[in-house]
Order: sequence, then structure tokens, then C-alpha cells
Amino acid sequence: MKIPHFHKRRRHLHSFTLVELLVVIAIIALLASLLQPAFQGAIKKSKSIKCTENLRAIGNAVNLCVADNNNLLPRIDQAGAPIYQPAGSVPGIVGVLSPYGITTNVTQCPTDMDLGSSSSFTLYGSSYEWDPVFDEENPNNPVVYGSPRGGATTGFPINPSRVRLCYDFNGVHAGTRKSDGTVSYQRNVLYGDGHISSH
Repeated sequence: MKIPHFHKRRRHLHSFTLVELLVVIAIIALLASLLQPAFQGAIKKSKSIKCTENLRAIGNAVNLCVADNNNLLPRIDQAGAPIYQPAGSVPGIVGVLSPYGITTNVTQCPTDMDLGSSSSFTLYGSSYEWDPVFDEENPNNPVVYGSPRGGATTGFPINPSRVRLCYDFNGVHAGTRKSDGTVSYQRNVLYGDGHISSH
């Protein structure tokens, strides 16, 4: 009886040719170029969300400060152009709200920080501007003072949802694309009632 002899099949190793390799690289490059705008948009959106989180943290700190300050909004000087004299007599955002968890990290808008040496944080020590118009006003019934038609100074009550407390120094967040192809830039704004919006 003859015993069958089994032969091992030879494996033929197939390697990529140079042309195939170049085609694969070209396809990957094409896909990367198509996806790049989507990635950039996602990065910009995530930076804007981080900015919103910073403003929300400032709003929470303001609420805690109000509770410790006879239900009045804190007195905070502007970072870019101090309005209280003598200079330095009233601290900025970090100086007033640091007991409530606000640090210089919270006052850094990631999009503003991308501007490097021309960022508001580098120039003024904060990416955000505090609006002192409503300093020491009741947050539930804020009043703005003015003298209409040259008359006596009068207080005008304002809805807290219209009171801008803190916002980006400059419009740094990409907004809508105009018909001419340019992009309008917006600021994130913290309002007196705690909501945040972009303008």
C-alpha cells in the first residue's frame, strides 16, 4: 500500500509595490485634507465651550460672594482700564473672587490665549472684562444710574437677564460667516441672572 505524501504548500509573501504604497499614502492625504476643516471647527468649538465654563465658574463665584456681601454684587475693578482711584484700591476678578475658587487659570479664555503676546490675558492679566456699572447693586433688582436730559441723577431698574457682568475683552470666537466670506467674531457674555450668551 502506497502512503500518500503531503506536501506543505508554499506561502507566497506579497509585499506592497511602490505604486501601491504611493496610492495608499495619496488616499490618506486626501482623507486628511477633507477632514481637517471639521477637526479645526471641533477644536474652536471646544475652546469656546471652555470659555463658557470659565464664565459659568465666575458666575457661581459671584453668587457665593453675593451671599457673603449683604446680597450685593461685588465691587470689581476693570482689568484693562482701572476706574477706581487711587489705582489698585479695588482688586480685579481674581483678587475679589479668589476665596470662591477663581484663579488665574479660570480667567484665561483658550481662544484668547492663542493670540500669544497680544492676548488680553497677557496685556491685562485676564481674558475677561468685568463691567463695574452694577457694582454693589442687588443682583435681583439691579439699578443703573443716569441723568436724563441733564436732570437729577436717577436710578433705572433693569432686568437681571439684561445686565452684562463679565465678558471676553475682544470678539475672539468665530461666529457666523457673512455673504462676502468673512467671519464675524463674537464675545461670550455672563449675565446677571447667570446665563451666558454669545454676541
